[in-house]
Amino acid sequence: MTLPGLGHEVALDDYANRSSFSASKVGRVIRALVSTDMSPDLIRQRWLQAVATRTSAARPDIASTLIDVIGVEPVGEDHLKGLTIGEVGVCYEALLALIDRDMRKSAGQYFTPDDAARFMASQSVEFGDGVWLDPCCGVGNLSWHLCSVQPDPGAFVRDRLSLIDKDEIALKSAVAILSADWADNDDHEAVQKLRARSIQRDFLGRSMLPEHDYVIVNPPYARTEANPDFRTSASKDLFAYFLEKVAISSKGFIAVTPASYLSVPKFQILRNVIDEKFAGGEVFVFDNVPDTLFRGYKFGSNNTSKTNFVRAAITVCSPRSANWLITPIIRWSANTRAIMFDECHRLLTPRRIGPHGEWVKITPGLEAVWDKLANSKDTLADLAVDRETIWALDVGLTPRYYISATRRNLDRSSKATLYFATETDRDRAAVVLNSSVPYFWWRALDGGVTLPRRVLMSTPIPQFELSRETVEALWVSEAMNVVVKQNSGRMNENVKHSTELVSQLNTLTMSGASHLKLLYASSMFPLSDMMSPSLDDGGGRNGNYAGKGIGQ
Repeated sequence: MTLPGLGHEVALDDYANRSSFSASKVGRVIRALVSTDMSPDLIRQRWLQAVATRTSAARPDIASTLIDVIGVEPVGEDHLKGLTIGEVGVCYEALLALIDRDMRKSAGQYFTPDDAARFMASQSVEFGDGVWLDPCCGVGNLSWHLCSVQPDPGAFVRDRLSLIDKDEIALKSAVAILSADWADNDDHEAVQKLRARSIQRDFLGRSMLPEHDYVIVNPPYARTEANPDFRTSASKDLFAYFLEKVAISSKGFIAVTPASYLSVPKFQILRNVIDEKFAGGEVFVFDNVPDTLFRGYKFGSNNTSKTNFVRAAITVCSPRSANWLITPIIRWSANTRAIMFDECHRLLTPRRIGPHGEWVKITPGLEAVWDKLANSKDTLADLAVDRETIWALDVGLTPRYYISATRRNLDRSSKATLYFATETDRDRAAVVLNSSVPYFWWRALDGGVTLPRRVLMSTPIPQFELSRETVEALWVSEAMNVVVKQNSGRMNENVKHSTELVSQLNTLTMSGASHLKLLYASSMFPLSDMMSPSLDDGGGRNGNYAGKGIGQ
């Protein structure tokens, strides 16, 4: 299939699945539309002219109606020619940053890359017939990809799609672009009906929403004031308000949000709301290293790093889902990104609930290990005391690929110093904290930038026979294996034990954990290279693993 619109006769698969944008293309568009000392109103006018030019050139059969929607006449060269909808969105984001940098920052909007939007939209095929709502549509990125997976996109645009956005310019652009790319030949009525179902408003306002069955959404990620209209008011997060209203108002939804809602205590009410409304769903959780879901660029940001490093989760709640499934935190490299989207559904496992209400993210093959650890009689909190003693351990609190605990005083900025009432309690804790248990526990319950104290202190202390030989091996190793890494201008010490020693500790503490390759992998794909034969439908290589890659 080819498209007469944004892609200008390019293949749909190539167009829809691009993972990133071209910075040079965006720069070219911005230079063409904006000149020095141009007023914000004129910048908006030039943008609408560019949209009018692109859409009317693509669809002369409905050009008059498209121009009526946009409100301006086409002018000059088609500057948006050949750009994907994701690239068009990035261009508009860049223009917003030029108009008002502070407004862009407070809006907290991240435009979804084409391949991620396509992945989200593809999940809709399980929802059944119904009307879809995009409650903060921007220039139409998610809705464009939602149209692309419909059996009859023309009918979908005409009758089964509604749009909301606070930004009038973005909303007009979305209506015109979606109509130009997907409306049937000479179907002026489709443009008019989509326009009628497109409302400039705040989705979070109290007025009645347009009738809809399902929602697809990438809400704003920004802090806000407490809003008593929402049960999630105490979170003071816009995306939580959006997700709560989406869950309550719809029969099903597809949303990309910060992954923090799965674990952070302040989002417990949001998790409750979703659980109360839906019998099940699927949650795909994405890390931000070495690749990140949002491949865009933070235009208008003063940060040295311009990449959007949000750890994201795509939540899919189909009305047909009867149970909850969730992936571990998915890691992939840039060159395996397409494979990741193709294979990540195979990482889904039945959801567990953590000790503080977290939605647990378990690596496939380690479900039984989790269940056994979760039923341990003791946790680290049971062994530690709240007073200084001579038996102490330092634990670094900024893990990435491993966690360790040392008897030595670590010279680092982020750490917890734990004290114990007896030498035996300290040594038991040291064996567990230097095994793979705390890393597995942290990735399942949190996996963010830091190791929260609630997660650390809930680390299970399973029953095992404490050996003086093992403990002495730990003390020797920590003296020999100090590593130093610079972070925020400061050198930080840690200890990285050998894989052989960690394997010995795992034998004591993680019964049944013979396959840890996925847990530690910096890239999980292709899955056939990572998963054991029992997890790979017989097609993979043996993934027997005892800590390889720890501390990368």
